[in-house]
Amino acid sequence: MSQACDILVVGGGAVGLSAASRLARRRAGRVVLLEKSFFGAGGSGKSAGLLFQHDGVPVAAAMARGGLRFYAHLHESLGSPPVFTRAGMVLIVRESDRAALDANLAAQREAGVDVRPIGGQELTEIDANARLAEDELAVFEADAGCVDPVQVLTGLAESARRHGADLRQGVEVQGLDVEKGKVVGVQTNEGPYTCGAVVLATGPWTPRLLKPYKTALAVEVRRTQAAFFRRPIDGGRRTVVTIDFAQGLYFRPASADGLQVGPLSAAETKEPINPDEYNEAADGDWLPGVRQRLSRRFPGLHRSYGRGGYGALQVVTPDGLPILDRLPGLDGVYGAVGFAGRSILMAPAAGEVVAELVIDGKAATLDLTPLRAARFGEGDGAKNNGLPYGTIAN
Repeated sequence: MSQACDILVVGGGAVGLSAASRLARRRAGRVVLLEKSFFGAGGSGKSAGLLFQHDGVPVAAAMARGGLRFYAHLHESLGSPPVFTRAGMVLIVRESDRAALDANLAAQREAGVDVRPIGGQELTEIDANARLAEDELAVFEADAGCVDPVQVLTGLAESARRHGADLRQGVEVQGLDVEKGKVVGVQTNEGPYTCGAVVLATGPWTPRLLKPYKTALAVEVRRTQAAFFRRPIDGGRRTVVTIDFAQGLYFRPASADGLQVGPLSAAETKEPINPDEYNEAADGDWLPGVRQRLSRRFPGLHRSYGRGGYGALQVVTPDGLPILDRLPGLDGVYGAVGFAGRSILMAPAAGEVVAELVIDGKAATLDLTPLRAARFGEGDGAKNNGLPYGTIAN
């Protein structure tokens, strides 16, 4: 026996939960979210949770601003502990990237972002362990910070439920039911669901779901990693978020004494990745190199204690920006995929525009032209994702 709803959201990560919450808030009918495992079991649960606004692509920068504002106040609406740590963010590039950095800074200031260049001495005042080389440039974004992914997912799920969304875990969508080019439901391990619209926020499982249909999205599943270190007792306590293009790494506080480190981009792969079967542990030969780069940026932390790491998946597009659009050839199906590790940052804005697309037929809060599915076939993808800085290999 089939189960019926008006709008079905597939995927219980940050984007799917945000979309379900926004759709339910708009009183769009019965909204059901299906998650094959548990909330955040894909990329969101392993996200670095970095929140910063530095981006040269206007729509991406706007989505980042929206995410930062949302998480800064999420606890107020839920009556829960804060999920956002306003640590500030230092971004470091090489001198050769000065022109690109200046252009992005000008765009940020025009948008009202509190960001300023800093020298080596001020960097040391912000983080006593950090050091800046003579051929490097740094800027500081005061309002940036980070969130704990599990707290975020819990908060988004609670928000969706409060607005009336029906969230179901352990229900796997195995295929779409399409009649004359229009979606009428989905097939699951619990049987069929009928619906008028489907939102695919399915991360690395998206290519598999779309394979039977004449719809192919320009997305690739890649594996990334993260490492954890504990500071020595005399290593200080304050740590800002650091986006280090010279080292090709990010650094963020993981706890009172901890530090999480990971690459700025996921590694390219030669073979397709099965999202149900991949190495979820950090590579043993990768961790020593991370420690070396950590020590180059923070010499005082060369005695940090290694605490292992993990492997995770990201879904990327050729230009590093997500796809937020109706899917061609599948009437009633909407895609929200390809966030390249920024699903948590962009989830609040993505959820809002998905609700606008489904209910109103078009987005009103953002111009989604740069995020349309067809941009790659038209040769109109963004260049370098608005962050055209050179990085070393991961």
